[in-house]
Amino acid sequence: MTELFIKKLADFVIKRRLLVLLIIAAITVFFAYKLRTLTLSTNFNELLPQTHEYIKVHNDFRKTFGGANFLVIMVSVKDGDIFNKDTLGKIRYITNELEAIAGIDRYKIISIASRKLKNPKITSWGIEATSLMWPEVPKTDQEMQKLKEAIYSNEAYYGSYVSLDSKKSLIYADFFEEEALDYAGITKELDRLRAKTEDANTTVSIVGHPMHLGVVASMIDTMNYIMLATLLIIPVLLYMAYRSWWAVWIVPLAAVVSGTWGLGFMAILGYNLDPLVFVLPFLISLMAFRHSHQLYNRYYEEYIKTEDAMAGVRVIIEQMFLPGLISILTDAFGVAIVAITPVPVLQHIAIAGAFWSVITVIVGLILTPVLLTYVPVSPKLLKHIKHLQIQDEQRKGWENKFADWLAPWIVGKGRYIVIAVSIVITCFSYYWSEKLIVGDAEVGSNLLYPSSRYNQDSVRINQNLPLINPLYIMMEGDKQRALTDPRSMVDVKNFSYYMAKKSGSAGFQNIISPLMVMPQKFHEDDPKWMGLSEDPATANAYLVGLTQSGDPGDMNKFIDPKLRQTNIVVFYTDKTGPTIKRAIDTAKKYINELSKLPEGFKYRLAGGVIGTEAAINEVVWDKQLATLFWALLGVFFFCTVEFKSFKAGFILTIPLAISNWMAYAYMAINQIGLSISTLPVSAAGIGMGVDYGIYLLARVEEEKKLDPSITVTEALMRTIRSYSKSIIAIAGTLVIGLLVWTLSGLKFQAQMGLMLAVILFLNCLGAVFLVPVLILLFKPKFLENAGQVPGK
Repeated sequence: MTELFIKKLADFVIKRRLLVLLIIAAITVFFAYKLRTLTLSTNFNELLPQTHEYIKVHNDFRKTFGGANFLVIMVSVKDGDIFNKDTLGKIRYITNELEAIAGIDRYKIISIASRKLKNPKITSWGIEATSLMWPEVPKTDQEMQKLKEAIYSNEAYYGSYVSLDSKKSLIYADFFEEEALDYAGITKELDRLRAKTEDANTTVSIVGHPMHLGVVASMIDTMNYIMLATLLIIPVLLYMAYRSWWAVWIVPLAAVVSGTWGLGFMAILGYNLDPLVFVLPFLISLMAFRHSHQLYNRYYEEYIKTEDAMAGVRVIIEQMFLPGLISILTDAFGVAIVAITPVPVLQHIAIAGAFWSVITVIVGLILTPVLLTYVPVSPKLLKHIKHLQIQDEQRKGWENKFADWLAPWIVGKGRYIVIAVSIVITCFSYYWSEKLIVGDAEVGSNLLYPSSRYNQDSVRINQNLPLINPLYIMMEGDKQRALTDPRSMVDVKNFSYYMAKKSGSAGFQNIISPLMVMPQKFHEDDPKWMGLSEDPATANAYLVGLTQSGDPGDMNKFIDPKLRQTNIVVFYTDKTGPTIKRAIDTAKKYINELSKLPEGFKYRLAGGVIGTEAAINEVVWDKQLATLFWALLGVFFFCTVEFKSFKAGFILTIPLAISNWMAYAYMAINQIGLSISTLPVSAAGIGMGVDYGIYLLARVEEEKKLDPSITVTEALMRTIRSYSKSIIAIAGTLVIGLLVWTLSGLKFQAQMGLMLAVILFLNCLGAVFLVPVLILLFKPKFLENAGQVPGK
């Protein structure tokens, strides 16, 4: 029944080839037209797993306490300190200019030049708070001295907004998270401010999500050039292999058409293409290229035998359509399964990627044969083909010599060596895969090189004022003004000190510090009065007085207007996976085992950079296991159905499981963390690895059907002698093309290019060495019965 359908499909494609070509062209034009509405942008909200408890807390409190999409700018001087008109003027200039940047929350721009930072004083009228340095920079020595005293006498400012050596000052700014911002544009504005204020004595360092995402977005042109270079090198390799200009454009055309359809589909769905997952669409397009290359290779293998173009096209449709279809379905399933990770950007790319992969059936398996029917065989190509035919007949050339050596070696003692090496590699890979870091594996941006300006700025800030990686922990009571209970404040203080001592933090900020200063202020700054009041009425008065001493919103970073919720901010020098895990585990231990909060109070985790990254890491770790399981199960299912054999499913799934462990081991050894950016690439790699094995197993079955009298071992040896050359040629073309990525100025692209090149190379070895050995080991019955007449 299936064979009859495939024969009818081949008849239809050959007889109606012009109609098929026109339909594909029309669809391509339609998607190309829709492509004009596709935007290349990042929506910060789409990077967060919205169903995770930490993100729910983050969303509940970020409008009050601040979010994770914030910016930190450090103005530092080499000679002298910041307390001079020129440097303070630059701080004020940057603070004021930030208000004009699109997407910034103007009410959450904080620096010593902003209105929010106050100098509280006790007067006969009560608590009076005046801005530190607003609206003007000090003009006289007396005013400058007054500013110094106000900062040095307040630990909330000294060591936080101004460094202990007085050479650096920080500026904070929050950006909205709900909308898709032009991060590349934001980066340009920030670079303009930097250029305007930097000089021989002044350095302006800028870090934070908006700057980071903007730097990555600004490198899209570089990424495109690298991918274009890949698309240029691959045709050169194709020409060297086939001596045909037709091969140069027919095979890559499948990737171009696939890309047009896939990106157009994303535009129709209203999705944006995020720079952080920009690599994945290119990999999906390469799927169409791989299948087109497989068909092109087989076509000329048949043409060498018959010199009949139509006969060659019929063979590749009849013999390769079903294996190609199953291979594509496994590709699509591997990409689609990423959607189980509840991160919107991953779900969007998974949905679009699944469609993108499925259309490879049309683009790779239908378009390529149709185009081949129109391709003339030039005298030069015909001469090359005949030369290859003579080489095949005489078994000359290194490819034939390698294949002739490999076939008997595999079915002989070589199988035991392959099994032994595979076991060693599996154990080694599994050991290292257990050391894989979830989240960032290195300090700074893992997408950029250490030499990048962004990472250098991160180092500068972390060495002096390590306040760019905060963890927000909320404590809330069950009713309004609940925080006036002094016992809650005592526990917040104990919690903060515990985190500072046990979690590896660089410091903390909370409402406790200004509260402890209040009694001292009311007693003529006598240090012995510093501390929390134990009297409920007095504690209530201090807390209410503190919140009402300045302008509305001044204390929003630490306490809500209803006095029901407070924020504990703990800072860390980096946001690597181990740092985040230690921070969250320490907080959970205190909350679950040591907290002495009164009844009606509770702590809630977590917000800030560390909190949101912790949520992402937990989701990625949890779902990567499920993603791997379902992806491998999908491969097993589709391969079992295609070959009607459970053993075939195992033969093709085992190498993929080993390949996946090898990929994780590679990432662990090279300090590449498992993240939003690398998870879909890893999942796509599973699908990329199964193609060669499926085509090889199908070819063994075909050889057995062509000559039922031979044994499976002989059919396998014939397949190795013929098809192993194709596997090496196709994989070699892709590997060399991907190695170009290592020249990218974006570290992530360079790492992924090298990793994928290594994985594809190892998958090639797996198909050439391991799959044949597994065929000999499992001895599937469908191969034994191939070509036999039913009932005999």
